[in-house]
Amino acid sequence: MKILFAHLLNNYTGSPKVLAILLNELCKNNSLEISLLTSKTDGALSGISNIKYHDNFYRWHENKLLRIFQFTFSQAWNCFFTFFADFDVLYMNTVLPFGAAIAAKIRRKQIIYHVHEVYINPGFLKRFYSWVMNKCASKLICVSKYVKDNVDFKDSVVVYNPVEKTEVPRDVDLYLKRKFERKLIFMPTSLKKYKGVFQFVELARIMADFDFILLCSSEHSEMQKFFSETSLPKNLTLIGKQKSLEKFYREATISINLSLYDKFIETFGLTVLESFDALAPVIAPNYGGPKEIIQNGKNGFLVDSYNLIQICECIQKIMFDFETYKNFALNARKRAEDFCKEKFLSGIETILESLGNEID
Repeated sequence: MKILFAHLLNNYTGSPKVLAILLNELCKNNSLEISLLTSKTDGALSGISNIKYHDNFYRWHENKLLRIFQFTFSQAWNCFFTFFADFDVLYMNTVLPFGAAIAAKIRRKQIIYHVHEVYINPGFLKRFYSWVMNKCASKLICVSKYVKDNVDFKDSVVVYNPVEKTEVPRDVDLYLKRKFERKLIFMPTSLKKYKGVFQFVELARIMADFDFILLCSSEHSEMQKFFSETSLPKNLTLIGKQKSLEKFYREATISINLSLYDKFIETFGLTVLESFDALAPVIAPNYGGPKEIIQNGKNGFLVDSYNLIQICECIQKIMFDFETYKNFALNARKRAEDFCKEKFLSGIETILESLGNEID
């Protein structure tokens, strides 16, 4: 079977990370011929063996007009390329490369949509993406029950994103004691107001006896510009985009997600799982994907992102003493194991096999 994967921007965010896990496994299957249509940029999808790469000519620009032009040109190319490409199944990673879906639909090909998001701005663009998806998709893969409940498509299935497991330190007690004593609160996110970045700044100001790290998927210079009119507390460190976050998770005492539920709801929460894998408890909103991962009061807390006092209290509960912290951390690691790569791959491969049988 020949599968064409389409993904708009290759970078180090969640959706390309998840696709990279899938492609690294599928490329071992000699019965599959895999092509990838994505941007020729550095990211999680770069350098995977045994797949054919095709540039979709998309590049992100800070200038809005250039960004719109590049996006429009890329979609036109997606459509043109897919119309003439040799494949049996189109695998859409996110709803964004819609040009490929339109061409595949015209050719009456099987189309899988892997839906990672439901919050897209502006609203008219979200409605357009949804319309194309509903007209073109043969099968929908949703990253959470929350996504499944918020897409209007009958043939959809939930396959939770996986976390790449890392080795547990040999001396777990020593590892956790260092994390406990470090008193470091970590928030990996994108540089958006609706992600609660200003709430995180205020939290750092309130909890002066803790160190805080805000890591965003933007250049450090962009972060400085973003906060240029904000007085930042001395216990807060800003860090720009990184290829790997593993060392930050391993140093973090507690990881936080402060997405503002009235403006944006996390559809899954890969950073929650990555934190759990590194034995870091997580505090996150009581909405969307995190609600399906975090066991409140056991491996973290589900909170109101606007209620900083409640968040401070949750941090203090986790940090009550070392034994309490250790229990939260070990429970976090145990929960991460429920989202293993094997379950994810099994779910996706079952869908691919069913479509393969239809093609045969």
